Amino acid sequence: MKTINTTVNIHISYPLMNPFAWEDILFFDIETTGFSANTSFLYLIGCMYYKNNTWQITQWLADDMNSEACILEAFFNTLKTYKRLVHFNGTGFDIPFILRKCRQHHLNFSFDMIESFDIYKKIQPFKKLLTLPNYKLKTIEKFVGINREDSYTGEELIQIYANYLGRLQYEKLLQKNKSSESIDPKTGMNHIISHKEKDNSKQLSSDELSRVILLHNLEDVTGLSRVADILFYRDLFEKEPCDILSLKEKTNLTYDGPAGSTPERTASTVRLEFLLPYTLPQPVALISPLPGITSNDGENNYKNKDVLSIKLKITGNQLTLILPVYEGELKYFYDNYRDYFYLPKEDTAIHKSVAMYVDKEYKVKAKPATCYNKKHGRFLPQPEIVVSPYFKYKFNDKITYFEASDKTLLETGGLYQYVKSLLRYLSENKETRILS
Repeated sequence: MKTINTTVNIHISYPLMNPFAWEDILFFDIETTGFSANTSFLYLIGCMYYKNNTWQITQWLADDMNSEACILEAFFNTLKTYKRLVHFNGTGFDIPFILRKCRQHHLNFSFDMIESFDIYKKIQPFKKLLTLPNYKLKTIEKFVGINREDSYTGEELIQIYANYLGRLQYEKLLQKNKSSESIDPKTGMNHIISHKEKDNSKQLSSDELSRVILLHNLEDVTGLSRVADILFYRDLFEKEPCDILSLKEKTNLTYDGPAGSTPERTASTVRLEFLLPYTLPQPVALISPLPGITSNDGENNYKNKDVLSIKLKITGNQLTLILPVYEGELKYFYDNYRDYFYLPKEDTAIHKSVAMYVDKEYKVKAKPATCYNKKHGRFLPQPEIVVSPYFKYKFNDKITYFEASDKTLLETGGLYQYVKSLLRYLSENKETRILS
């Protein structure tokens, strides 16, 4: 087994250490000759850690087929001094592979004493919100702007490692059986053999092959600290908006209907603009449809159905929510319908204390669907009830509305709770899609 120590100069934006310190965090990645621990070989583990005010990497490389146990022991001896282990899909592959290898070598090691932080698992619930073809490590690296020097895949590296072992043995044999001829310092071969194998002059030495292997693993490990930037997207939907958003400027309602249009069949929009405390690597544009408000004949009360959607746009550190404003008449439904009477001619409900003065032929006992009064105005949709009083078009509507006003929007507590409900709706609605 070879142990390689390297100091790297990196800057980590995402606070992966919270609530610990950077000195408590260990990044790691492994290289194997296959997916099955029963038939494959663990030949490299790389770890990155913060020590003496610098980021350092230790890599344990198997230089023969008998080094697995040594690599595992070295890794777990390092692991025991840390509190959080950061990896990418290590829950699905690296950790089970290592544990299986420990059992094969009768090593009593486990990960029970350290917290596991799987970047892949953290971002997985929000995969549909990002324009990525897949969620492989290299794909996310490209998304967050990482340019690798290494160009090999893990699969290609298996053959390179096999070449490394073969070349290493070959060079050892040459050293053992070297004749009186001088050794070429560049190739590690004596001049006679170099001349005979002139056509293979491009073949890499074991040192050069090991550098290729180590570089791949090193960039995997250091890349973990930067692909973590993708977690900023997750934070938008998981953290409290008041902790990460600040209102950019006063929000005003803007009526975008054409002149002379019917208010009930036109929509206004409102823009809520915020600043983020960080800059996202790539812009985001999402649209999530809302259940439409329909008239009695089933026709949608908006001419443009696209406005019946919540839109989210993020560029750099600016986040914008664009919301439809319903302009027309909605109903406020009373909960205690048994205390009310419905007046068919007036199309409204009145309390029984007042209804006692109305003739019987002009009133009926209210039902849940007829126990309401009506209000005309501008209303904002809320996927879940945050603002009260709230209104509906029909009793069974899932989306409720509240009366839109600057005062309502700018009440900080209510505003951020409202934004939280909108972001949750965007992330959980199966119909949310990328806005082209």
